[in-house]
Amino acid sequence: MKLNLPSVSAFLCCRQVQQDVISKNYELLGVFQGLNSPGYPLGAEIVTFCRLAHDEAGEFQIDISLYNEKGEKVSDSAPRKMVFGELPINDLVTAWRVVFPQAGTYVFKIFCNNLNLAEFKLYCR
Repeated sequence: MKLNLPSVSAFLCCRQVQQDVISKNYELLGVFQGLNSPGYPLGAEIVTFCRLAHDEAGEFQIDISLYNEKGEKVSDSAPRKMVFGELPINDLVTAWRVVFPQAGTYVFKIFCNNLNLAEFKLYCR
């Protein structure tokens, strides 16, 4: 049985993001750079970009949560309503202020109507 849910076609986590004040376009300067820190706990401001695709009309609630290696929730976003119809693709941009208590692997989980759509790992060294 296939669920009628959108799919995640792209996910990006970036530490250094600038937005042009006039055009409102994002400049992804830190896309290929990891989070480097002289020590932990590390407070970081990051931005996630999530592109969702759905080939039918529909309305969904999307939210993203960040978990540590133990499966404990570190941070989460406010749920956002996404409407698919005329456009089959929607982008979700989320700004995060996160405190990473220690080095390790963290996981962004994308939920749609409380169902886990996808997971993306973030490695902090």
